[in-house]
Amino acid sequence: MGAAIRHLTATNPGGQVFTVNIERDFRYDPYRDFLVCAHCGWSPSLLTTQRIDAMAWEHLAGSHDATAGRTDQENESFRKARWVMLPLCAVLVIALLVVLQS
Repeated sequence: MGAAIRHLTATNPGGQVFTVNIERDFRYDPYRDFLVCAHCGWSPSLLTTQRIDAMAWEHLAGSHDATAGRTDQENESFRKARWVMLPLCAVLVIALLVVLQS
């Protein structure tokens, strides 16, 4: 669907690890996130007022009985891209303001 920006993982009593990815598709709406289970392909309609991470934890607990060892991890490449783009955008805004002032 899109680029995985966060991974929510939990372990079931048998020791198997399950992951639900929060993916962002930048082609349509830059802040529209989707949930996708890496194991069963679950992808709900997000037309709800429920928090997206709460939906992911409920799926892991309900469908896969994965309640132990819950971790929420941001995608490393997405985090690095944010640290590059933020200063770059700040420099561009400052340059634009300098050009408009002259």
